[in-house]
Amino acid sequence: MQIITDLAFFPETLRGGAVSIGKFDGMHLGHSQILQRLKSHAEDRHLPAIVLTFDPLPASILNPNNHFQPICTLERKIELISRFDIEALLLLQTDAALLCQSAETFFFKTLRERLDVSVIVEGRNFCFGHDRQGTADSIRQYGLQTGIEIDIVEPIRLNGQLISSSGIRKLLCEGNVEQASEWMLQPYRLTGTVIQGDQRGRTLGFPTANLGETETIIPKPGIYATRTIFDGKTFASTTHIGTNPTFRQSIPKIEVFIHDFCGNLYGQKISIDFLAALREIIRFETPEELIRQMNLDIQKSREIIISSQ
Repeated sequence: MQIITDLAFFPETLRGGAVSIGKFDGMHLGHSQILQRLKSHAEDRHLPAIVLTFDPLPASILNPNNHFQPICTLERKIELISRFDIEALLLLQTDAALLCQSAETFFFKTLRERLDVSVIVEGRNFCFGHDRQGTADSIRQYGLQTGIEIDIVEPIRLNGQLISSSGIRKLLCEGNVEQASEWMLQPYRLTGTVIQGDQRGRTLGFPTANLGETETIIPKPGIYATRTIFDGKTFASTTHIGTNPTFRQSIPKIEVFIHDFCGNLYGQKISIDFLAALREIIRFETPEELIRQMNLDIQKSREIIISSQ
């Protein structure tokens, strides 16, 4: 998949293609349906399939004080989009000039003139342009004016619930990683760098990797069954998010106990896939009680990971 970061260098060979525009944050089942339709249109007409997305996400600029965190990193988004055999990903830099551009200007200047698109595939709830004034209906109307074919994809519901990035974000904040993963193409993944911890886990017999420098949503505090990926390998793991009330530690941490692993990961980038929530964070009267519960957590985590394979 070709990645293009500057409209000025958009290849002539890609003009006239089938295009889908969106944030694609989290890459959920609704996004999958849109990209499948995009690829189908492209193959039927022998056109290149092109995805146009934005970095950073507009919400991080429009609401800087809200400390907006995306569902997936840009690298993860690119990886997941590439699985649809898309010819090109056009990555537009989100800045004030782009956010102030009207929907009409974006459609006619970028989509029609610069990209010369033949087909546009969008979700029903897609909005674009300044103040989100452009809608799916706007795109359909512009398509009638220009002869560009427009395909509006209806949203997906699972068990009566509308699948959306905002819904996934809410599920993660509630600790419901199982349902969030059902809505996504892959389990929710948190990526960061292993940093120095207080090494208390080592004294308890459970050495952990402390995760820092994360860029995406941190799920609700709790204990989770997870898979940890680094250096091209995948390990079963159990992850603690939050404080440690047993030792009266009030600073929240992300601590990953990687099963059947011994080694030094300081400074390395690792990823954690969240499979299931095991329990909430509670205070134990003694370290021995905590150790007994940790053993139970790890055993439960192993069972969940095995059943997910």
